[in-house]
Amino acid sequence: MPSAAVKTHNRNAMTEFMYRRRNHVTKQMLRDELRLSLPTITQNLRVMEQNGMITQGELQESTGGRKARSYEFVPQYRAAIGVAMHSTELTICAVDLYGGIISQENHALLYRDTGKYYQQVGGIINRFASGIEKGGSIILGVAFSIQGILSADATTIIFGEIMGNTGLTLDIISQSVHYPCIMIHDSDASAMAELWFDPTISDAVCLYLERRPGGAVIVNGKLYQGPNQCNGTLEHMLLVPGGRRCYCGQNGCMDTYCSPEALLEDHESIPFFFKMIRQGEPGHLRRMNTWMDYVAQTIINTRSVIAGDIIIGGETARYLDDDDMTGIQRRVLDRTPFGTTNFKLKKSRCAANQNIIGAALRFIEGHVDTICGLRAL
Repeated sequence: MPSAAVKTHNRNAMTEFMYRRRNHVTKQMLRDELRLSLPTITQNLRVMEQNGMITQGELQESTGGRKARSYEFVPQYRAAIGVAMHSTELTICAVDLYGGIISQENHALLYRDTGKYYQQVGGIINRFASGIEKGGSIILGVAFSIQGILSADATTIIFGEIMGNTGLTLDIISQSVHYPCIMIHDSDASAMAELWFDPTISDAVCLYLERRPGGAVIVNGKLYQGPNQCNGTLEHMLLVPGGRRCYCGQNGCMDTYCSPEALLEDHESIPFFFKMIRQGEPGHLRRMNTWMDYVAQTIINTRSVIAGDIIIGGETARYLDDDDMTGIQRRVLDRTPFGTTNFKLKKSRCAANQNIIGAALRFIEGHVDTICGLRAL
């Protein structure tokens, strides 16, 4: 191996060890674990410290001689920003290299598919990013979590009926942003966060029961978007032929039956609805049972194609208790015509702004893979 490649390999190995450990590391530990020479370790630590990647920690106790200097990985030396544009507000979140939240903001801003709106968004993002940079982080990029289907190259919204922005391009959205930008479907972004914080997930379908439901597919521990960036669009699965009208123009879509809006009447809120459920109110229980039937049927249909685990997330999932989850799983098992061994139904992390965090993790994942030598520089 050429000397330059050896140096890169050694530094990547040290970076990965310190990143994964998330704790104090000494030169002796690096020497024992990686079988590197002390001069090599010392030189790389010096460069990594100069780059802001690591910092000196506490002196560690020693069985003899001088106390050993420790070093720590600095997760905030790089950061990425996730953004979600809603009908009445803009939400921004910055995360570090561990996926931890550095800062987040909500701005009251009516959505308009106009150049002026995107210029306002760009200004807000740039000011927010500047504040993060003043804290010592370098911004890797800005990821927009999109309520819409993206083109194969993820540069155009090809179906944006929810926000009324079909045809909108990344160039227009990011026209005033001073950093590299990408777009990702909001459900895919939420699934990115699932994978990041639970690396044990292997094969699963994520079902996000938001006001506008969605889904995502995970295969072999990776988000699988498919060649057309639209895997997991469960919201437009035909559930009831000739049924309720969907915003997509079709009738009977899963969205119209599994959205939390299908549970609510007379301007109820979701918290109020579930309060009535816990109190055993008969009318609310009937609605809940019907809704659970439709959710279970969605899962059955999905598992007829991808027989993996199901992760239920979204706004509604935050209110589902163990009995609710058991009720959905029982319906699935009762109505599945063949064996369902090794089938797990579990709740998502249901983190606040999960899709925004997941969007930012697109940049974080790529950078971590690079500095740890998991992808080519």
